[in-house]
Amino acid sequence: MVLKRLLRFLFTWWNGTTVGTKLHTFFKGKKVGEDYFGNFYYESRDKKNRWCIYSNESEASKISPEWNSWLRFISAESPKDNYTTYKWQKLFNGNLTGLDSAYKPRLLRTSSSEEVSDSYQSDYKAWKPE
Repeated sequence: MVLKRLLRFLFTWWNGTTVGTKLHTFFKGKKVGEDYFGNFYYESRDKKNRWCIYSNESEASKISPEWNSWLRFISAESPKDNYTTYKWQKLFNGNLTGLDSAYKPRLLRTSSSEEVSDSYQSDYKAWKPE
């Protein structure tokens, strides 16, 4: 188990971070904050670069919108809390397209004799080479 985690850390980049990123962050970075996904955000000491170290797999859609604005230098100040601002706001969930948890609308039929379908079936058919 320990050997597997060590090898994953040394040789993969999609599981959060690499050795080079850890070393760069240790020597040149300053921790700025953390979001509700568990990602850590850093800024260079000269404030010219900003980056994220993901909590699990490296998935760019798992960055909250507030931190995304900070990373891209749209906002100068980092977000102060990990909570929503308004009651009607939902926590950002990431891009769920193609997953079982993706949003699937109710399909409404135009004729009154047909019932509303609760099951969702896509009309997409994957291409298969012959």
